[in-house]
Amino acid sequence: MAKKKKEVCPYCGKSFVYLSRHKCKVKERIEGSEESDKSESERRIERIEEWKRDFSRNLKKDEKNILDIIKNHKKIYFKELMEISGKNRNELDNIIDILSLQSRIKVSRELVDASWTKHISYIEEIDIDVKDIKVDESDKNFIIEIFSYQPCLICPFANKCNETNMDNLNPHHCIWLTEWIHTLMSGEKYLANFDEIESESSE
Repeated sequence: MAKKKKEVCPYCGKSFVYLSRHKCKVKERIEGSEESDKSESERRIERIEEWKRDFSRNLKKDEKNILDIIKNHKKIYFKELMEISGKNRNELDNIIDILSLQSRIKVSRELVDASWTKHISYIEEIDIDVKDIKVDESDKNFIIEIFSYQPCLICPFANKCNETNMDNLNPHHCIWLTEWIHTLMSGEKYLANFDEIESESSE
């Protein structure tokens, strides 16, 4: 039987029978330096693109298993989930991040036995009855009428609103978005007084 021909590593120049098993230190240094040469904006764009892919992709087998455990318990602490699943901390953290990104679970931090831990809750799926509506395109406000005067469409702070803000300019705890939801549930029309809001913020 003929011997397998050795392959040459393009980075260090050494020959190996199984090149795929070779962990080249030279390659690691080169790729590491390429990563460090990237600007902050380039790395930020890469992270955003990765988040987009994770947001829309299908769940993997391990992720589905973890979601099933959370679904069965409704609410569970991170440490308990780690014991049940047999996953190490890093693996489970990554899976929790994906499930949270896809809005399948809610994660909050709680103080338990003098240490902070993650409290994970399953988000129940809601059946929504979608109805056709008639649109009067002659009305210049027909788009905002369709979305029941959703405040984000006319919010003067929209360009400042993002998930990193700790104040009201964050979609996760926006007071105007919350008021709109409550008003919509009561069957009324919500009209945000942004003139008053702007004057209060400038004081």
